[in-house]
Amino acid sequence: MDDKKRAARILLVDDESAITANLAPFLERAGYCVTVAEDGEAALARLPEFCPDLIVLDVLMPRLDGRQVLRQLRQNENWTPVILLTQVGAPAERAGALDEGADDYLSKPFEPYELVARIRAVLRRSRAGAPSLAGAHSLRAGALELDRQSRRALLAGREIPLTAKAVSILEYLMLHPDEG
Repeated sequence: MDDKKRAARILLVDDESAITANLAPFLERAGYCVTVAEDGEAALARLPEFCPDLIVLDVLMPRLDGRQVLRQLRQNENWTPVILLTQVGAPAERAGALDEGADDYLSKPFEPYELVARIRAVLRRSRAGAPSLAGAHSLRAGALELDRQSRRALLAGREIPLTAKAVSILEYLMLHPDEG
């Protein structure tokens, strides 16, 4: 099958079998090729053989949690897009996960249709062979640029004075352009 026509490969990682037993077939019916891993260690073991286009990753898992898996991926310069799932919906938790390299974040419980829409959006934003937005050192939207290393925002080349919180909010909005 032509690469452009092949189904996107999703690695679904969650220690709750009730979730994977229902979500994997739902994602397959949505047109994705799905492989399930029951924890972070199993996910890392499956990566080389499965080569997913996107990882749906639960945060709270035994042995190796989702945030640890995410940090390991990014430290190894693996820029596969990641959508985190968690029952912890605190804004600081979401911001921390996005800062560590998550491409999106969805709080449990969620509607499977919303997850599929988020998968489509993240896959649209990611280009084959290019790092995800979460891995970029700077983000651009028209004349607006955000340097993620120095935490500085520039508009048409001029620095915009922003508080740390405003920079975090701007970063979130630039990482999630389809959610405005």
